[in-house]
Amino acid sequence: MRRRRGLAAGIRSQILGHPRAKTANEWVAKSGGHGYPRASMGRADLHVHTTASDGMMSPAMVLNYVSVNTSLTVLAITDHNAMEGWEIAREFAARPENDHLAELTLVPGVEVSSRDGHIIALFVERLIPRGMSAAETILAIHEQGGLALAAHPFAWLPGLSEFSGAGAMFVDHDFDAVEVRNSTPTEWMNNWRTQRLNRRQKKPKPEYGGSDAHFLWAISKTWTDFPGEGAEALRRALVNGTSRAGGVTWGPWSLLQYYRDRRQWRRYCAQHRVRLHDL
Repeated sequence: MRRRRGLAAGIRSQILGHPRAKTANEWVAKSGGHGYPRASMGRADLHVHTTASDGMMSPAMVLNYVSVNTSLTVLAITDHNAMEGWEIAREFAARPENDHLAELTLVPGVEVSSRDGHIIALFVERLIPRGMSAAETILAIHEQGGLALAAHPFAWLPGLSEFSGAGAMFVDHDFDAVEVRNSTPTEWMNNWRTQRLNRRQKKPKPEYGGSDAHFLWAISKTWTDFPGEGAEALRRALVNGTSRAGGVTWGPWSLLQYYRDRRQWRRYCAQHRVRLHDL
């Protein structure tokens, strides 16, 4: 019975985005909808990919989509072992004609393929070498003054053996925060598993959410709420444990749609010699 209650509480937390909310109405009444007063609230997606690695949208497409279709105030482009997407996004946002992006803060990042699983490095300016152990990767991130985030610790995806995280290693390694919301449909139970393990520790890691978006409509399906605005406020929240993860996974049908769209994009680009970076 206790185990059932624990599972139910975890599922409720995944749906409502708050560990102690009993109903959606209670959550909204307590928090103004997000956990902090709206006037002092920021919202970030800390896990987004572009064509600089294996995403299906250019950095420009990502920024325009975020500006028009989401409530995000902070965005981290975290391509796999590449920072070209972040650099292109920064240059695109700085163009005078793109003043519609003025209220969106960009945070430099990269998803590093460590020997022990994927690790997100935020607030770094240089690439972190791939293939090192988790401990070595975290140390290299901290040497740049960055934050080391444990992305989808228990991830598993059929046919993609590289889609993996650090597992339970996030508990005893020097990670700055752990991803307890990832919108990939395979992570529905893994999100709950990660959150449950983290909160059983004497000193839980700060928690965050990231969509792990590889196509536009997945961006901001899961997110991170934090008190304040901008990059420094986000960093303080991740360090102090005042960040909150929200959102839900996007469903198995969407996964099939993703693979279909991915094939179509690649075929189109090959036939028409299109580089999505140029869009």
